[in-house]
Amino acid sequence: MTSGTAGGEVSLYLLGGLATAPLFMESFRSALHGVLGREGYEVATSELLFPYGNWSRGVVPQIWEIGRDMRRSPRKTGRSIGGRRTVAAIGESRHRLGLSASGGGRTILVGHSGGGVAAVHAAMQLMEQSSKGRSPLVVMIGSPRCRIPVQLRQSVLYVYATPAGTPSSGGRIADMICKLGTFGGWGGGSSVDFAGRAPRRSFPGWNHNKYGPAGACGVPIVGWHPDYFREQAPYVNGMGLSNQWLTLHAVWEWLRGKI
Repeated sequence: MTSGTAGGEVSLYLLGGLATAPLFMESFRSALHGVLGREGYEVATSELLFPYGNWSRGVVPQIWEIGRDMRRSPRKTGRSIGGRRTVAAIGESRHRLGLSASGGGRTILVGHSGGGVAAVHAAMQLMEQSSKGRSPLVVMIGSPRCRIPVQLRQSVLYVYATPAGTPSSGGRIADMICKLGTFGGWGGGSSVDFAGRAPRRSFPGWNHNKYGPAGACGVPIVGWHPDYFREQAPYVNGMGLSNQWLTLHAVWEWLRGKI
């Protein structure tokens, strides 16, 4: 992650998932904010959002809302519970900062777990509202699968945990949450799935990755679903790289080619 002079204005929002601690993603937010700044981007705003609530809210209603959003078709992202809350929170943030409805430059949404689902749906809503029609960039980290609208697929990166010491692409999924939900649909679609394998067809006409993301990356972290952002031992590999460093590196390598 070297310095550069890419320039431009960006707005960064990190979205928590199920029963998330209020500062669970704060270190990662700060680190990504720092990388953007060092690379020459002006970060208009950088915030943590909780589209389904944090750990102070009941778990059962959060599970119900995330599950409902996971099952939505690409045509019904406007009804997404987490997506609508995210868009509202972004609107409030922009108003508070004195930015226009579309101000803040390129929007980047990074969601962990169920927050990744909300990020996809919010990005679609924001793109439809934008006069420029430019899609926000979305990073789903350890998220359950949901159907991504075709217009958004090229703007989505899916990050999933693989066992420590394995290759970053094509490795076995170590995060069981990433096996929940579906990217599938009837008819044609991508010829390669999000983990780099040929698509499976459970029955004729069904493509399990029709609405999958165009970008995907495995990260060989120590641990699994709650551990992508860990910085201290024992979440450090034999090369001295922490889980957070590995996750941040994967995210930035994709973002730098998209902003």
